[in-house]
Amino acid sequence: MKTKYFLLLFIFFTGISHGQTFTIKGKITNAENGLPIQGAAVFVSYSSFAYSNSDGFYSLSGLNPGKYQIKVSSLGYKSVSTELEINADIVKDFNLIHSAIELDEVVVSTNRTENYLRNSPFAESLVGKEEIQIRSTMSLPDILQNEPGVSLLRDGIWGTEVSIRGLNRENVITLIDGNRIATSTDVAARLSMVDLNDVERVEVIKGASSSIYGSGATGGIVNIITKSPQLYERLSFSGNVLGEFNSVNDLSVFGGSVYGGSSFWSTKLSGSYRKANNTQTPIGELKNSQFEDYSFSGALNIFPIDNHKLKIDYQLFRADDVGIPGASVFPDNAEVRYPYEKRELISAGYEIQNISKVFYKLSAKYSYQLINRDVENIPNIVQNIPASGGNPARRVSVLKITPRADHKNNNATLQGNFWLFDSHNLAAGFDYWDRSYRGERERFQLIEVLDSMGNVGSTTNVITGEIPVPNSKYRSLGIFAQDEFRLFDDRLSTTLGLRYDFINITAEKTLNPVYIITNGVLNNNPPNQQVIWDSTDTNNSSYSANIGFIYTLLPSIDLSLGLGASFRSPSLEERFQYIDQGSVVRVGNPDLNPEKGQSIDFGVRHYSKNLKIISSFFYSYFNDLVAEVPGTFEGRNALIKTNIGEARIYGFDFSVDYNFWRDYIFYTTASYVKGDDITIDGNLPEIPPLNGRVGFKLNLLEYLQADVSSSVFAAQNDVAEGEITTPGYTVFNLLLNTIPIKFSSISFRVYSGVENIFDKTYRSHLSTTRGSITIEPGRNIFIKLAVEF
Repeated sequence: MKTKYFLLLFIFFTGISHGQTFTIKGKITNAENGLPIQGAAVFVSYSSFAYSNSDGFYSLSGLNPGKYQIKVSSLGYKSVSTELEINADIVKDFNLIHSAIELDEVVVSTNRTENYLRNSPFAESLVGKEEIQIRSTMSLPDILQNEPGVSLLRDGIWGTEVSIRGLNRENVITLIDGNRIATSTDVAARLSMVDLNDVERVEVIKGASSSIYGSGATGGIVNIITKSPQLYERLSFSGNVLGEFNSVNDLSVFGGSVYGGSSFWSTKLSGSYRKANNTQTPIGELKNSQFEDYSFSGALNIFPIDNHKLKIDYQLFRADDVGIPGASVFPDNAEVRYPYEKRELISAGYEIQNISKVFYKLSAKYSYQLINRDVENIPNIVQNIPASGGNPARRVSVLKITPRADHKNNNATLQGNFWLFDSHNLAAGFDYWDRSYRGERERFQLIEVLDSMGNVGSTTNVITGEIPVPNSKYRSLGIFAQDEFRLFDDRLSTTLGLRYDFINITAEKTLNPVYIITNGVLNNNPPNQQVIWDSTDTNNSSYSANIGFIYTLLPSIDLSLGLGASFRSPSLEERFQYIDQGSVVRVGNPDLNPEKGQSIDFGVRHYSKNLKIISSFFYSYFNDLVAEVPGTFEGRNALIKTNIGEARIYGFDFSVDYNFWRDYIFYTTASYVKGDDITIDGNLPEIPPLNGRVGFKLNLLEYLQADVSSSVFAAQNDVAEGEITTPGYTVFNLLLNTIPIKFSSISFRVYSGVENIFDKTYRSHLSTTRGSITIEPGRNIFIKLAVEF
């Protein structure tokens, strides 16, 4: 109770601690056509921040009297800034001029403070909603793979992941609105459980980031920001609807959103539905690649008093009958699908701005997330056992295997932002997250006894209940601080981050098999029952740090340098996994040590009116990497999780955008990664080949924009043991879209395109390493209609 009263008193006093305060509000519009700009970021000095709504309206209240630097920016526009003396309520409108080249003066929040992308010392990129809208709504990794250093890792058509500079899955943290998605490691499909039409932007940090978000960020961070409702001057409502069709798998998409609000509250309701058949490839149909999913989300923002905001979010994503055409954990001839998969999230946060000149923001947030995943595996395995030793011949058929699990996540964060010594922007606080796992697996077998003529004499139906991973829990508590400050007449920007994490892992004693049901009769103590995991309670702790510099060498050239120390505590599956695949058993190791890494990233960035060049050169060293190595477990062939020793990953990535004439833009990207297993003097697995893109963006007519590009991949011959080499290939794509066409209060846009124009037959290296998807999708013609009102 004392805590409750303290919190109420704190909110009360911080709300009244100022004297008279004022409001600045206005509209942000396109200078060329006068249309409102939605999602423009408005910064008032360092302490206040807001986005414009669908009417272009913004409002910032609770400002103390004084001089403020106001800066407004938006994707696709040139930023503007001005200094204002605020001694009364002010109405200030801004007109933004279209920019053919994005100069990275857009807001990102991945490093726990809102700042401009250009000021980030990390190798960071941003994908905005416009980039998502112009492409087909297949999956988020299909879109992110266009960023240099990011590759598509395919477990299926619906189930996809990303690889960032050669690291993926457990080495990459995935966040939705700052909430970690923690689930299983094999065929997890974390990035598939997202409604693309509800995404405002995606922020990607490439490289070690453990000092920001803790264990797991050795490879990078993918932070998905969903659309958030903004304030209106008066009670207002707006919305949008969308429809889309893709030819490669008959994918139909329907979605829409409704926004509403007034001067002190705002809300959003959004939903989508997708259904796809099997995907067509240049050599035929990819069997078992169908899917169906739908989503619903809602958000409510309430501003009870000036500078205070309460935000409540709800997200539901469900998929049914999702085919998994290939993955290494299943036999090649297996028919595997997700009959049911669901992600449900509810979160609540409270934020206070302008508390004082020094302590300018306090935020607290809690979220609960549940991920249900059911798998149905029909392995099509039949074993004929000849008669011997007086035993008759038998035919044993594995009818199906049905793993299922619940993954529960709790996340909590308390953070304060401070402005110290007129130059230091400090974010400090703590965060907690946990992941609870509870799962089981049933194996259905039909045993047929055969006579001498091969006829069935009797049948026995057997259901074996197993627990592949113990019921377990992973808890992480981290304390962090990150300081940003400038030196040498603001030419040198420095970011210093420190973090300490305490991690606790517990697991229950686990028996296998748990039970056997024979012709409907349950036996909870089968004769071959044994303990495969004893109860476990273990702790890990680690420090991590990063320091980054940006030095303005010339007005148009910035140099960046980032140094990082990161770590990753092994996952529950890596510690306790027990998967019997028949010929081999995949086994975890509860005594694994955390992975540790050190990294360096050097970049050169050029920004000018018509040219942008972003380049990065990186090197990372790791020890105690976790990998599967051949061994034996209870006398059987096994793949056992082991700390294998040392490894290094190094390479480069860059992008160039050149506005060579009017609105005509030439762009290109390139990425190269080399992964070495130092311990065995070999290659690391799942390393993408040298790749890049070349393209042109142009206006064909007054209302039509085009993007013609080619994606080029070199051969990958530096493969790990068990991998196969992959030949190089080139794929051509065409994107078309109209500019917004307005009729009264309604506007619409049409998007269309052709992916893999020439129906090229090719293999992606990061797909073939995961299983039986040896040919990527063929030509895809898509069309999309978006209407706003």
